[in-house]
Amino acid sequence: MRLGHMLLESGASSYRVKLSMARLGRAVGVEQQHSQVTFGEISSTVYAHGTFRTEVSEQRVFGTNAAKLDRLRHFVQHLKPHVTVEDVNSVLDRIQAFRPEYGTTANMLASGIACMCFCFLNRGGFIECLLAGIAATVGQALRKQMLVRHMNHFGVWMMCGLVAATCYIGLATGFQAVLDATPAIDQAGLPQWFTGTAQGYHAGIISAVLFLVPGFPLLTGMLDLVRTDISAGISRLTYVLMLVISAGTAVWLVSLSFNWVVDPPESAPIDNPWLFLVRMVCSFVAAFGFAMLFNSEVKLCFWAALICAIVNPIRFFVVEEGMLWQFAVGVEALLIGLAADAISRISGFRYSRVSLSVPASVIMIPGVPLYAALTHMNQGAYTQAISSLVEVLLVVLAIGIGLAIARMLTDPGWRTEAGLRRAVNLEQVDAPAEFFMR
Repeated sequence: MRLGHMLLESGASSYRVKLSMARLGRAVGVEQQHSQVTFGEISSTVYAHGTFRTEVSEQRVFGTNAAKLDRLRHFVQHLKPHVTVEDVNSVLDRIQAFRPEYGTTANMLASGIACMCFCFLNRGGFIECLLAGIAATVGQALRKQMLVRHMNHFGVWMMCGLVAATCYIGLATGFQAVLDATPAIDQAGLPQWFTGTAQGYHAGIISAVLFLVPGFPLLTGMLDLVRTDISAGISRLTYVLMLVISAGTAVWLVSLSFNWVVDPPESAPIDNPWLFLVRMVCSFVAAFGFAMLFNSEVKLCFWAALICAIVNPIRFFVVEEGMLWQFAVGVEALLIGLAADAISRISGFRYSRVSLSVPASVIMIPGVPLYAALTHMNQGAYTQAISSLVEVLLVVLAIGIGLAIARMLTDPGWRTEAGLRRAVNLEQVDAPAEFFMR
């Protein structure tokens, strides 16, 4: 049960939690162990010596810790039969004692720089990207302090959305005022890559709150549903929906108060061939930053960012050439899943596929259309809002389908239940040689 809770609070899927608990149960000597895992609860029954015991518990720590998840996965990977409970607790104590991979300053800057690159990928100009990065840094600093104090997540996301959006509008308004007060600057002559849109630097406000997109639980929730862990998937996706609504409401309140435009520009601020190269760099930096927010090790951040830098610009190119957006996203998710599996194998399964694939895939989540759609709905533009929401839903489903297909192609445990049963039975399978917690 302790192992299950540590995995859940690190962001693990229900399938991974159940498999890990079952293997640990076999290793410490119980005959059978069965679990029902949701987003915040675990019900576990163990059988041994002619009797059984059932325990139900709840965990209230929701978050993502990829480094801790990989350490727990490595521990389960190398379990041997007849391990003692004392030894297990000693290892779990050491894993629990690890400090975060990055300090508060690095965490803040990772959020700001990632959102700055996200803003360019969403067709923002240099100034819009810079202002979005500053606002996201401020918002992440506030979120970090509120989460350390275990405050309600709904309130945290709403407050951070309010602060980041207000900060962006204040910075954009101030910058425009400086330009207006400087007659020597010919605003009409400024290049488009510098100014972005002609709407007063409005396009970056949504990018300033994209650090609030709950990408890790969104993708793991969809994978839970693919594994037919229905209760876990539904509860996890409900949590995601709650956070999205909270942040979306914050953006709507701020945009309504300041009469601010939230729709993204229709074209990128620069043209080919530089556009493809800059998109590659921004994809790398954004994925690296989000991997840092998930508390991934530096080497894992690099590999996840490299995957994204290779496949994400290609997706932009094929969509602009006429390919359906949803189909392009699904193909990219499939390629990310296959690349994550290949890197996981090359590293000797030191890095899990989920830790590699999620940061590379999060950048595809259409956060700008999502928050813009929520804002349009609150403003009464229902036709525009519903159209955007349906498009967002199809894109998110395409991401989940692509990652799920990659899992089924590369992991026997995702294709058949027999593979799962063999993996659990430590007495019949040599753990280090035959079984991999990928």
